[in-house]
Amino acid sequence: MIVWLSSRVMQSMSEYARDLSPLENGGILLGWRSGEDRIIADLRGPGPLALHGRHCFLPDHKWQVAEINQAFEASRGDLDYLGDWHSHPDGVAEMSDLDSVTLFRIARRVSAPLMLIVAGSGMEWSARCWKGQIIRPLLRKRLVATTQDLKIFDPPSVNRGPTADHAF
Repeated sequence: MIVWLSSRVMQSMSEYARDLSPLENGGILLGWRSGEDRIIADLRGPGPLALHGRHCFLPDHKWQVAEINQAFEASRGDLDYLGDWHSHPDGVAEMSDLDSVTLFRIARRVSAPLMLIVAGSGMEWSARCWKGQIIRPLLRKRLVATTQDLKIFDPPSVNRGPTADHAF
């Protein structure tokens, strides 16, 4: 799988991360599935009731669900929820144990969700992405999180008028 990340989305994640650093920030990823590939074309932030800590982040889940529904309707069913993103200020783009638990919970509701982490400080942020998949051995379910190829792209210029199909 290749995860295609809009440069505009990467810039927005970096800005969200910088705004609250050294606290974690995050949100949801919106875009499309194209065969095995994922195209991340938009995002939402944490929501007004989110909680931000030095080593954890709890989103405003109710607000995020409403944002997913609104994006889906506004795009006439084109944009879909692909997974979550969050920041590791002054850290590395690696999944923690808590990140794995979160991805497992998401994977119980969404097929092959993404977990994208931006890490860094100041103006320098890098991203890494995982796909979560639940496997069912004989005794209990468990999560397999695999690193995905992440490619940042510059979206094409889009007419923002009433006939525009996609908003990057």
